[in-house]
Amino acid sequence: MIIKDKNELKKPCEEIKDYKEAEKIAAELLNYLSTSKKGIGLAANQLGYVQRIFVMDVSNKRDKPQVFINPVIEKRAKEKLTEEEGCLSCPGKFVDVRRSTYVGLKWFCRHGKEQYKTFYRLPARIVQHEMDHLNGKLIIDLS
Repeated sequence: MIIKDKNELKKPCEEIKDYKEAEKIAAELLNYLSTSKKGIGLAANQLGYVQRIFVMDVSNKRDKPQVFINPVIEKRAKEKLTEEEGCLSCPGKFVDVRRSTYVGLKWFCRHGKEQYKTFYRLPARIVQHEMDHLNGKLIIDLS
């Protein structure tokens, strides 16, 4: 169940050190995301975990979910676009949010191996949205 108390979502998340715990949280996040008809990204604190982990699935068939453990944005495009965003934690609210057109993200996979990728367009927007969650920010705080 998505946390509705906005104060709970404003706490910055802590780095994950136990990958068994990360796997448990990832499984729960992925399960929730797969059953949600609207969400394409979900941060751990939306389900009550104060851990730095999020998932997203931008595939057309929603069958290629990705897990990001202890993610860090290492670079951002200077160019920004403003687009409307919704959030599972703010049902029915849509906010225009200005975000970088690409981001370079470093994270660890479920096997504990460091990863790096540059995300563009919609995936970049989702990464930034979920990173905001992990840092204790909601879209309603950004307007």
